[in-house]
Amino acid sequence: MNDIERLIDSTFPFVEDLLTKHGEFFPIASAVKTNGSIAQVGTYDGDDKPLSEKLIADLKAAFIAKKVEYKAVAIFYDVRVVDPDTKIKTDAIAVFIESKNEKQAYTFYYPYSLTTEYKLIFSDPWKSEKEKEVFIE
Repeated sequence: MNDIERLIDSTFPFVEDLLTKHGEFFPIASAVKTNGSIAQVGTYDGDDKPLSEKLIADLKAAFIAKKVEYKAVAIFYDVRVVDPDTKIKTDAIAVFIESKNEKQAYTFYYPYSLTTEYKLIFSDPWKSEKEKEVFIE
């Protein structure tokens, strides 16, 4: 299993749990350290209800500041996005992933609907390629 799969597999269940319990979640981050262990990464600026965009930017800045400690990084966040297959706007778990070993970064989208009983129903995921932001040579 590669670092990207390990990050998704280790953090995704926590994100699912947050969604089924609360119906939403703040962006969260995890990383594969150079020794192979997985760490949760966080930032706090005193704001108990930060905007997601600011929190994502702060998490990326934290990754950049300590990039020598990591082999791969991931940020999980909740979005509304247009599904490329159905062309319909949907809720999705977005996962920004970047690895030292990949040529580009990726954002994976896992579209979901949440039933009134707080059960998650997923549709087909997709990914998009992004420019690297953390492991820039």
